[in-house]
Amino acid sequence: MKKMLFLFFLAITSFCPGCKKDEAKDPCAGFAWLTAPTVVKLTFIDKTTGENILLAKNIDASKITITPQTDISGISTGKGYKDGVLAFHIEDYLKGEFKYSIKIDGVGTSTLAYTNEEKLLDNPCHPSTIIVHEPAITEYAYTTTRDGTWFIITVKI
Repeated sequence: MKKMLFLFFLAITSFCPGCKKDEAKDPCAGFAWLTAPTVVKLTFIDKTTGENILLAKNIDASKITITPQTDISGISTGKGYKDGVLAFHIEDYLKGEFKYSIKIDGVGTSTLAYTNEEKLLDNPCHPSTIIVHEPAITEYAYTTTRDGTWFIITVKI
């Protein structure tokens, strides 16, 4: 009987899994750090009449060209145009200085310039972030406000 009991317990322990050691858990598993892309919204105002130039001159979106003058990360610089406001994404994934040439047929060309700065964080899952500094229009007077990830710029031509 003792022999049968011994064989029974031996069989049970042979087929039962042992204690499994926990593998080192990745504290960043399932962690995503995504932010909305940075958008610039431009309104071009006639400095003498105060009219929205794109609306007053009936400028079509096909007459507006936005060209990056510096290397960008491949993010689309597609533009949106509605109600006299031009909007497009700017580079916000790389640090450095960036410029975009904005050409409007029949109006002129302006340059949007800004700097991105890398800020180190005390977070092992996301060790740094990019800070987009306020863009500037180099040829004309302008005002800028910020709303979340949008820069709203009024340019007086």
